[in-house]
Amino acid sequence: MIDCRHKKVLVMGLGLHGGGLAVVQWLLKHGSQVTVTDTKNAKDLKATLDKIKKLAGSKNIKYTLGTHDKKDFQNQDLIIQNPGVPKESPYLKIAKQNNIPIVNEAVLFFRAYPSPIIGVTGTRGKSTTASVLESIVKKQYKNSVLAGNIATTAMMSIADSLPKNSYPVLELSSWQLEGLDQYRISPPVAVVTNVMVDHLNRYRSFTAYKNAKYFICKHQKASDLVVLNADNIHTKSFAKKVKSRVYYFSLKKKVKGAYLQGNNIYFFDGQKNSLVMNTAKIKILGEHNLANILAAICVAKNLGIANPKIASAVNNFRGIEYRMQLIRQLAGLKIYNDSTSTTPDAAIAAINALGNEKIVLIAGGVDKVLDFKILAKNIKKQVSEVILLKGSASHKILCELNKINYPQKQIHSNINSLTKAWQLAFSQAKKNKATAILFSPAGTSFNMFDNEFDRARQFSKLVQKAHGQKSKI
Repeated sequence: MIDCRHKKVLVMGLGLHGGGLAVVQWLLKHGSQVTVTDTKNAKDLKATLDKIKKLAGSKNIKYTLGTHDKKDFQNQDLIIQNPGVPKESPYLKIAKQNNIPIVNEAVLFFRAYPSPIIGVTGTRGKSTTASVLESIVKKQYKNSVLAGNIATTAMMSIADSLPKNSYPVLELSSWQLEGLDQYRISPPVAVVTNVMVDHLNRYRSFTAYKNAKYFICKHQKASDLVVLNADNIHTKSFAKKVKSRVYYFSLKKKVKGAYLQGNNIYFFDGQKNSLVMNTAKIKILGEHNLANILAAICVAKNLGIANPKIASAVNNFRGIEYRMQLIRQLAGLKIYNDSTSTTPDAAIAAINALGNEKIVLIAGGVDKVLDFKILAKNIKKQVSEVILLKGSASHKILCELNKINYPQKQIHSNINSLTKAWQLAFSQAKKNKATAILFSPAGTSFNMFDNEFDRARQFSKLVQKAHGQKSKI
């Protein structure tokens, strides 16, 4: 437990998505003297500031908005660093020079909540894995909750109310794991879905990014558990370094853990092999989602959850918003919102999940210094028309498509609004008798949207308003 009573605490980066608000609320409840600083001004932060005004003790908060003040970083007992704040910030350097401890909200939660935590990370699939896992765990531990990096529940909003031994499931980003590593913290139950090339706009190398993912199990004890992807060479390599118990999941082979054989999912504990469930009633699409389900089942079996409870939770799971979400059927078209696709690998998985559908793809955004060659090959193989929003990722996709002679007449590039992209996709889909429109950007969104969730909401709104027809989903 962190003692914040009468301590001076600086919250650096308030934000608009609830995490900063939950931190401020928790600090006020625990008697902290809070300073909030953010480079956004009061107008930009109005939605969050209005909520803070309703909190007990909110009149005692000091604000520095629209800029940072060096003085704020010289006389504090603790600094809470928001995800949007770079670790190289000169203001954090001032804090370090003054020997002020710096934590993120993940560190704060792990210090505040005394019971076992399940942590899930990975380049792709961590949100779906965490979500399906929480739905399984809830079958046995009724108070379990899903929180963390996923846009559902802010960690600090549940830190005090969550009963002991509830097994909360946290989605943890590489940035959150970096903060945990500084304090030698790893969750007692950890899952790594996969490690792929990503975020090279932030990390100096793939090795640095891979190491950040390893932090989820780096500090585990011998009695702890880590579940690793046996089909991913980078994830599998973690097993050589950890002290904890290692289980695996695999789509390709029998492993100590959960694996797929035909249409059945099995669990092997090292001695006994058992059938967990059949895949026939699983509702979410794609081989990648089967891998996510296997990871969740491996944890559930280690927690002693019975097969019927696991099967019931998995078969009733309909996926999460904006991840290969079928949002509408319109004029014979299936329309999928996969806006949280911010990498080529994610878009490839989405395209492959649609199998033999004739696809019109809306893609594009900002590049994270990634390679789009394989995505281009998948587009040529399975996509009949490509609509590219403006952005650096779009430019790279276009270059790769040109290299492999994808027909120019089937590419519509540098589209400067989502409305135009949707209208063009719908008209081309009807013209070419496509069966699916897939919005899977393969890039980040900040050149045109607040974030990938803003992008997703805008797309869903456009689709639902189209032609004044009601959705059939």
